[in-house]
Amino acid sequence: MTLHIDDVGLLILAVGLLVGYAVYKHTRAAAGAASKGDIVGAIGAAAAVITALFLLFGGGGSAPAGPDFRPTGHALASHQVSGVRPA
Repeated sequence: MTLHIDDVGLLILAVGLLVGYAVYKHTRAAAGAASKGDIVGAIGAAAAVITALFLLFGGGGSAPAGPDFRPTGHALASHQVSGVRPA
């Protein structure tokens, strides 16, 4: 089974991962030679960037627009009890 990812979604993911990597490298260099970097900050930054870009560009959603189904005005209960006769 294969999963198809749209080009826009792939680009958004790549940008988010690059930003996360840059934040990780920056915190590693800024904290000193013995530091391992801020992995939580990097994940948070990547998630924030991916979320913002997804909301901005719509994530490349290509769902087909189907017909607009609207209620006909009949209550659902009226169809369910149509076979019941009053006493």
